[in-house]
Order: sequence, then C-alpha cells, then structure tokens
Amino acid sequence: MEPTASFSGLASGVQWRDIIDRLMQVEESRKLTPVTRQIDQRAEAKQAWGRFRTLVTDFNAAARAVRQNGIGGFVASAAASPSTSRQLVSVSATTGAAAGRYGVEVLQVAQAAKVSGEAVANAATALGLTGDFQINGRTITVAATDSLTAVRDKINAANTGTNATRVTASILSDRTGGGRLVLSARETGANGLAITDGTGGIARELGFVNSQSRQVPSTTMAIAAALGVQTSPPPASIRVGGQLISIDLATDSIASIVSKINAAGGQAAIASEPNGASTAYRIQVDGNVQAVAGDADSEAILETLGFAAGESAAVRQRVSTSAFTDANDAVAGANTLLTELKVGGVSAGLGVGDAINIRGTRGDGSSVTIGLTIGAGDTLATLVSRINDATAGFGAGSRPAVASVGADGRINLTDGTAGESRLGLSIGISRLDGSSGTLGTTATTMTGRPRLATRGQDAEFRVDGVLFSRSGNTVTDAIPGVSLTLQQAEVGTTVAVTVDRNTNGSVDALKKFTDAYNAIGTFFREQRQVGAALYGNSALRGAVSGFTEALRTQVSGNGTYDRAPLVGISLDRNGVLGIDESVLRRALAEKPDEVEALFGLTGIGTAVVRATDRATAFGTGTISSQERSIDDQTARLDARAADVRRRLEQRRAQLAQEYSRMETALSRLNAQGSWLAGQVRSLQRD
Repeated sequence: MEPTASFSGLASGVQWRDIIDRLMQVEESRKLTPVTRQIDQRAEAKQAWGRFRTLVTDFNAAARAVRQNGIGGFVASAAASPSTSRQLVSVSATTGAAAGRYGVEVLQVAQAAKVSGEAVANAATALGLTGDFQINGRTITVAATDSLTAVRDKINAANTGTNATRVTASILSDRTGGGRLVLSARETGANGLAITDGTGGIARELGFVNSQSRQVPSTTMAIAAALGVQTSPPPASIRVGGQLISIDLATDSIASIVSKINAAGGQAAIASEPNGASTAYRIQVDGNVQAVAGDADSEAILETLGFAAGESAAVRQRVSTSAFTDANDAVAGANTLLTELKVGGVSAGLGVGDAINIRGTRGDGSSVTIGLTIGAGDTLATLVSRINDATAGFGAGSRPAVASVGADGRINLTDGTAGESRLGLSIGISRLDGSSGTLGTTATTMTGRPRLATRGQDAEFRVDGVLFSRSGNTVTDAIPGVSLTLQQAEVGTTVAVTVDRNTNGSVDALKKFTDAYNAIGTFFREQRQVGAALYGNSALRGAVSGFTEALRTQVSGNGTYDRAPLVGISLDRNGVLGIDESVLRRALAEKPDEVEALFGLTGIGTAVVRATDRATAFGTGTISSQERSIDDQTARLDARAADVRRRLEQRRAQLAQEYSRMETALSRLNAQGSWLAGQVRSLQRD
C-alpha cells in the first residue's frame, strides 16, 4: 500500500498534482507545440504537393492527347449496300489513320468450321473401332471399347493445354440414346478445323470424311487400262462399310465399282474435277474402305485404287424397302416376277391386275404419287423403272432420286442431291379382290446431311480493287489505322468507307486541355493566399510559370496558325485559359494540319508534356524534390519533438518527486505536533 505522504495534498492540503499538470501544459505550449505545429504544416504542404501532382498529371495526359495524330483522332464510316441496304462492313479508326475514302467489296466472310459425323444407334455402346486420327495436329486414339461418348471426351481432352486443338466435340442427340458427333472450331478461317485420318480409318468410320480413290481419265474404261497398270492383281474383294465388294481391275471401271458398292447397300458416287485441260474422275464413298485382313490381293487392289481419306462432302439420303425373296426363297433380283415376290418369307399375294401404289416425297419435299398395274411379265425391275419414272415418279422434278435393286433384295432409293433431304417412300398394294396391304416397311438407311454444317473459310475482300484474304472478319492491316469488321458478303457491290478528322473530338480534346490547365491555375491562386500550405513557395511558382510559358510556344513552320490565340485559345488577364469554339472550328476546317502541328510534336503539346514531366518526374522532378525536402524536415522535427517530450516527462517526474518530499516532511511535522499535543493534555490531567 502506498504511503500516506504519496497522495497529493494529504498532509499539506495542496492539490500539487493539478499544479504539476498546469505547469507542464505551460511548458508544452512553450517548447513542444511550436514543433508539432511545424510538423502539421509540413504534412499540409506534402498533401498540397500531392494534389498538385494529380493536377499536373491530368494536364500531362491532356497534352499528350492533343499532340497525337489528328488531335481528336479520326472517325470512320461505311455506307450500306446501295442495292440491298445491308450493312456489309463496319469500321472504326485509330489515331494512326489518315483522312481518305476507300472502296470495299466483301466477297466472303470468315466462318468457323463445324463438321458432323455418322449417326450411331446408342452413344453409350462400344463402337468396336481401333485406330487414330488427328484434329489440328493432335492425335486422338480410339480403343475398341470406346463409345461415341468416350470419343467425344477424348476429343475435348485434346482441346486443353498449350497445344490445344481449339476444337470442341458434342453429341447431337436423337432423343433415343443415339446421336452423332459434331466438331466445332473455335476460330474462323479455312484452317480452323483440319481432320487427318490415321490407322484404321477412324475419321471415316466416324463419318467425318469420306473415302475417295485416285483419279482416272474415264468412268467406263477398265481400271487397269485407265491407270496403265501392266500387271493387275487377281480379282479380289475389298471391304466397304462392312460389305465385301468383288473387284477385277482388268474389267471393272469406276462406274461398275460404284454400281457394285451401291448394290451392296453402300453409298458411292463418281466425282469429276478439272485436271489440266481435261477432266478426271474418282470414286467417292461414304464410309471407310479397307482391304480384307490377310489378303494380299485385296491389299493390292486397294493400293491400286488408291482409296484414302477424302473430303467432308455431303451425304446423300437413301431409303430402303424390306428385303424381298422369290418363290424359291432366294434373294430377289431385278428379274424376279412381282407375282412371285415374297416379303419377310411370306408371299406378297400379288396377282395380274393388282395395283402397286408408290407414294413419297423427293429430297426437296415435292410429293410423288404414281402407280403400277401388274402385268403377267412384270418383274422387280418393272417396279423400279416405275419408281424412277421421269415424268411423274422420283426421276422427275428439280431434285430427282434413283431407285435400284440391291444385292440383298431390297429396293434402294437414293437422293440425287447430297445434303439435308426429305426423301421418303412407301409402297402399298390394292388387290382386285378389294383387299389392301404393303410391300413391307421402308426406312431411311442413310440420312442425308452436310458433313460440313458450316464450312471453315477465310474472309476475302477487296480494298480499292486489291484482293485481301484473312482468317478472321476483323481486319486491322488493310487500311492504315482503320479496323474493318466484315459482316456480310455481297459480290459485285463496293461500298464507300470514309475516314475523316474527328472535329468534335478535336474540340473536346482541347477543351479538356484548357480545363486541365485552369484547374492548376485555380490551385495556384489558392496557394497564394496567406496561410495556405504552399504560400510563397518559389518552386510552385516556377513550375506553373513553366506551364504558362509552354502555352506561348510558337510554331514557325505554320503559315497561318502559329500561336494558340490564333486558333481561339488564349489566357485572359486573370491567367484563365479560354477557348473560342467558333474560331477553333474554323481553323480546323481551313487548315487542320496547321492546328495539328501547333499542338503536335514540335508545338504546344510537346512543350507542355516536357514542362509537366519536369514537375512530376519521380525522384528528380520539382514535386519529388519538394516532397523529399518536406520528409527530411519532418524527420528532424519528429526527432526534436521526441526529445522535447522526453525532457518534459523528466521535468514532470522531478516536480512530482519534490512535492512528494514536501508532503513527507509535513507529514512528520504533523505527527510530532500531534505527539506534543497529547503530552500536554496528559500533563494537564495529572
């Protein structure tokens, strides 16, 4: 417990701790407050220099804006097509542009490729395919246990990392569990999606590309003769879509091979293409073409025909009937009598005089309704001929189809045009006895589709007659300083693209320039008031004077507008920079190059940039030097304040000790007085 004498005034009755507090307040106001006041003044000054830095930085940016090419930049516009009113191209200009007029013709816009594969019945069932193929250089390896879903996932896995394919895979579902793979390139251009088949012909098996033979000069000449093969391999079979096709190169032409493939239920056609001054032909097959495993003659035939991965050409739709047999239950052929025809092993019950009703739609959706009254000698070939009737049958119209009898006894009706198709067929029966029926069911055995849902292509366009080709539709290197965005193609139409100086932009840029200077002027006038943080600061006065002097820069190369007042920008008597917009616009209209030069690299813009850079340069600029000086002064003042506080605390402790000793002495005197008084009272009682 603290001694009684340590409590303020307990013995003396004097509140000496209050006296000490008041004495110390006087000491602080005399010794410490002047120092802290100087610290606060330095903080205010530094804050003011920070404000000045912001204003000068804004002025610097405004000066850089007015000294760039065209001051306010350029504006570009593109006219619409004069014949269709469509907007074929949109444009924008940068500061690197030049005023001018250009003619632009859009021949084709760039597109991203999208390729679809062959449909499967169940996307989750193993495909039984083994091999590989490449997408944009990345190899996709397929195992026999992979389903269509697994193949999709492998393709998407290759679209990752530093060497990503930039191609995504999805499954277009048919809502029954089946579907087809669709590959979509992320980038436009002819090279956005490149499919290269590998071992096992997986790309063809999946339906992304077809198979095609090498070129021959004739469709009817035997292959050996057409190719000049001296020694032909013996007749052998090749495998087309799972079917064996027997080929004899010594006698078969590409026309007969195509017929054999189609008769076996495959999908083949002859494609013609220029070959120098003549025309060459090749076989195109939807699906994979392979040699029979272990058969050297089959491999030799395939090598001679040169079957390889071909193009992502469109697929023709095919509709097939049920399989027909004859009276002996053998596979029906073209010569099988209609009266002996069986469907599914059961007699169709056709007789002479019965009617066969042929119904359906061609690929373009136009309807077909035609009939055949059965005669005594009519055969399956007679029915096929009626289906192919060029007047009212499927052979008529703008999109004919062709029917034939396949090796499996089915009638196959194939659209003559590849791609999306509405081809359909039904064959009904009306008997003389009044009964009716059908010749079995028909089904689409090959769905017509464009493999290329969207063809990847580069953009092609002309600028003033010069042809350009680019992989994308945004082009920045055809017209200097102008960005073209190709929107629609219209061959033969040239639209005007105009690039002009942006007068409004120039006026706005110079307004911002004057506003930025005036903000500095307002700040400077505030600091000239007595008591302001930077009152009387010569460095501030010198910096602002440098900015003002930069505004007076004269460009001797200009014949008319060599000083700022001549274009309507001048200082008034109060130092406020004003702008006469009408004068400025007239100068921009009359001599835009001189106005640009006045504020350009050799004019006011650069002069202001240099003056403001000198003020704001880190470490060496006026502002940095002033801030560094303030920091040094503040550090010294902080040290001085700390020393004053230490001495004041020492003085406080000294006073407290002296008063404490006084209280102790008084306490002893009081105790002695109390003892003497007690002794006196004791004597008086005695």
